[in-house]
Amino acid sequence: MSIEPRAKVAPERVLPVWEGPVPVAPETAAQQRVVQRICARVAPEGVEIGVGELPPGGLQVWIDTPSPPAEQEGWVLYHRMAREVSLVGWHCEADKDRLLVLGWSAACLHNRVRLLQSGLRRLAGFEHTAQRAVQLEGQSPDDGPASQIVAATCASIERRLRWPERLAEVEGFERSSGLPHLQLLLAQVIGLESKVAAACQEHLVMARVLARAVCEQYARHADLRRAQREVLAESRRWVHASSLIRGSATRPSSTGGGRPHMGLAERRIAASVINHGAPRATPAAAAPRAGHTGYEEDTR
Repeated sequence: MSIEPRAKVAPERVLPVWEGPVPVAPETAAQQRVVQRICARVAPEGVEIGVGELPPGGLQVWIDTPSPPAEQEGWVLYHRMAREVSLVGWHCEADKDRLLVLGWSAACLHNRVRLLQSGLRRLAGFEHTAQRAVQLEGQSPDDGPASQIVAATCASIERRLRWPERLAEVEGFERSSGLPHLQLLLAQVIGLESKVAAACQEHLVMARVLARAVCEQYARHADLRRAQREVLAESRRWVHASSLIRGSATRPSSTGGGRPHMGLAERRIAASVINHGAPRATPAAAAPRAGHTGYEEDTR
């Protein structure tokens, strides 16, 4: 395991007493804000989290409430916070009294790269988002204005995506290292985060478009089930078109290159292109005889 070198950590949390305000380096203050956001998300409601500088380097996190949880609960909470903070790329050490956040760890940064790559693969499919969007998260267009229904649906889908909240916690935080191999890993992480954020935004755009379309269709004929079926059927044409184009573009070629990630706009354009947006008609000569099932019906 490779982490940034630092001095030996003090065995106990001892906050120095100063007669005036202690100046904090800008990069340390920014790191404190990021760690505070992450730990506040993990902590149960009503539990305050304190974050302070740990001389000669690093941060320490502690439960800062008048009535701290029991020892076993505190141990679980510190290790849960350590897991979430380490997902950013820092090496963490936790016990029953506090959490130590140390330097960048190559192992933790590699793990973040794997998580981001896995997230990109899952975000390449829009099927689940489309299904949740047309369901309006169990609401009815009669429950309130369409704008509120759409906003609530998008907010619910954003929470389910999980990545928007986690990326917002490190937004604006400049990450760097004096070690070249760690700096390369940080650059890879930042690049993948940008791609994941863009993919999440495409899901939210799709959710907003489909939820609004359901409300508009419902206003025409007051049949919610019918509106959901029609809008979902239209969205499936995008997915069908993109899968056909991706399959044809990723076949082996002389250059050996495959097609990159297809965004929402490309999917909608592909759905309008002949031979991609609509399924091909079965030729009369190849149509299955009565009483026999054709190949296309078997594979549906």
